[in-house]
Amino acid sequence: MIVRKPLALSLIALAIAAPGLASASSPYHPADGEVGFTTHPDHFQSAMSRADALQAVTVARKDGTLAIIARGGALPVKAMSPSKTREQVQQEYLSMSAAEKQRMKELYSGG
Repeated sequence: MIVRKPLALSLIALAIAAPGLASASSPYHPADGEVGFTTHPDHFQSAMSRADALQAVTVARKDGTLAIIARGGALPVKAMSPSKTREQVQQEYLSMSAAEKQRMKELYSGG
């Protein structure tokens, strides 16, 4: 009983301290006070080289995304496949079975 209590306390202390130890490679560390963190830029390690970063900025500048990001805008989503025309969608709906139409109605109307 005497040995179990200190062992249990030390395991609890280790469990509480483990997240703080794991963030040692992060550029931000918790701190006391109003701010709540300190910044250590030398702890940050990037996998991207400076040349790669400059190339990415050049590409973003050419395609216009840099200007959008600089103004706080959202980037437009690029279509993954060609979209359908209105006539194609209407034809798909007309060729559906009654059970499929009912399922679509339940799915999109909530009832």
